[in-house]
Amino acid sequence: MAKKHIITIIGIILIIGGASVSTYTMLKNKPEPKKGVKKEKIVSIKAEAVKYIDVDNIQEYSGRVNAAQTYILSSEVAGRIMRTNVALKEGNTFRKGQKLVHIFDDDIEASLKSQKSSFMNTIASVLPDIKIDYKSEYDKWYGFFKQIKIAEPLPSLPPINSDQERFFLASRNLITEYFSIKQSEILLAKYNVYAPFNGTFKSVRLEAGSIASPGSEIGVISRTDALEVIIEVEPWNAKWIKAGDKVEVEVDGIETKSIKGFVSRKAHIVDPTSQTIKVYVKINPKKGDEIYEGQFVSVEFKGDKIHNVVEIPREAVSDSKYIFTVIDNKLHQEEIDVVKINGDSYFIQGLTKDEIIVTESVFNGKEGMPVQVRN
Repeated sequence: MAKKHIITIIGIILIIGGASVSTYTMLKNKPEPKKGVKKEKIVSIKAEAVKYIDVDNIQEYSGRVNAAQTYILSSEVAGRIMRTNVALKEGNTFRKGQKLVHIFDDDIEASLKSQKSSFMNTIASVLPDIKIDYKSEYDKWYGFFKQIKIAEPLPSLPPINSDQERFFLASRNLITEYFSIKQSEILLAKYNVYAPFNGTFKSVRLEAGSIASPGSEIGVISRTDALEVIIEVEPWNAKWIKAGDKVEVEVDGIETKSIKGFVSRKAHIVDPTSQTIKVYVKINPKKGDEIYEGQFVSVEFKGDKIHNVVEIPREAVSDSKYIFTVIDNKLHQEEIDVVKINGDSYFIQGLTKDEIIVTESVFNGKEGMPVQVRN
């Protein structure tokens, strides 16, 4: 009986074991499901055939108006500042030639007149000797003597025609006295400062009644009849601008007629900070032109027409020199020749007419990316 049960248990085990082996074999040989092939996404883009055109070379930039000339008024002599017809006040205007600064000089002027009087005595004392020893030279020295006026600058010294004449004049100290007076005249002129242009006082540090010393700053003046605008232009656009070009200037925020100007000069170096070239525009305002130092203006440059260029949006250009074209529905990167940049447009060359050029920015665009051109 016990043997029968043992045989039965072994049979059950064999059956279970066979099922387990069969199940393992079936699971092992079960085919794995096939993985799907991932399709590359096709990007839709805007593109068009290359078309060469001629364009007007107009550029517009902004800048701030500056005075063409700004001077610091400094005193070269010492003394009290006297009143003139132009008050030393910030904002006051003046005309060219008006006296801006007068430092008390009565003592210097009196000393100069005394020197001239002494010099006239010297000439008068040598005229008789000149008439006897240098008869041919007498008329010129007598004429020189008559030209001397106490209140006026000395006339030019007559030419000395011989060594004997020079020795004679030197022995009488006449040449030394002459140049001593000329030096005093130069000193006296420093007590008065005249306006070198039409302008205004930007700032004033010493007013009438103050004591000036040599080297002290009296004020700062700016020219108002000649203004200048500094424009910063990219190097590839600066090549179209040259000295002498006429421009139109409009004051920002003011609806007035445009003001004429011209390019006075152009720098030949690139600013290391802004990577631009400075162009200087000069303006000579006329009566009624509402333009002043410190205002912001727009300057329009009109250059020669540019021929055979392709215009594309700025967004279609990467790194300022690359674009995408479409070949067999795939992107192809090309380097271009940038002729000019104007606002949001690039004007380029270096493409053939049968190429298809992408006219928008392609996100993560790369060489060989499949694309579809949309209408």
